[in-house]
Amino acid sequence: MENGRNDEITPYRMGQIMKTAAHVTEMIVSGKTLYHPTYHECEMVVELVSDALKKGKEEYRRKQDVSK
Repeated sequence: MENGRNDEITPYRMGQIMKTAAHVTEMIVSGKTLYHPTYHECEMVVELVSDALKKGKEEYRRKQDVSK
């Protein structure tokens, strides 16, 4: 976890995280955006989201380092 942040996730927060994960999963497999996605295509979507989050985190850290 990030420095200075509490590593403990409360039960309420974990419930909210699980709701978000369920919502994202439903968006991927419902067929509204991507008609009948394969498991491989679902994995690609998750990897793309993960990569975008990593890049955003790196950019945030760079901005924090510059401001110090």
